[in-house]
Amino acid sequence: MIEEIITWCNSNNGFATILLSALTLLVSIIAIIVSIRTARLPYKKKLIVSGGSFISAGGIGLYITATNVGNRQLKISNIGFQIQKHVYINTHTIHESQIILGQGEVTSQYYDINDFKKAIFDMQLNGSTKIYAYAKDTEGKEYKKYFSKVSQVAKFKQ
Repeated sequence: MIEEIITWCNSNNGFATILLSALTLLVSIIAIIVSIRTARLPYKKKLIVSGGSFISAGGIGLYITATNVGNRQLKISNIGFQIQKHVYINTHTIHESQIILGQGEVTSQYYDINDFKKAIFDMQLNGSTKIYAYAKDTEGKEYKKYFSKVSQVAKFKQ
């Protein structure tokens, strides 16, 4: 059996050469792709945005957390809740929050539920309007994650 394969390869060495050339080309392409991705890795920029509710001695509130999971420093220009095309920010604490995030660092914004509900009421939104946890970096990239609908937030009681 092995002798037949050796004989066949000896008589068809053009086929074996083409096969080896194609295999070499495929391995080279894979190596180039891997090296390009590896070279870009230190410059990867990624921010994870999440939101939720909390209960404290002062009452019920909402929060947004932005975590830098990329491999470089990131500067946040805006963080809040996006409702349609409007971004609701906490003007009382935005200047106190950390806006330059190193690798693995986290920043959060906290919102009083009554102020948030008043802002929603002033916008005259219907209950099915979606609310997103939202952050934007100084390079203009927007990060958002679905948070809730207006009708769900309106149900929160103080």
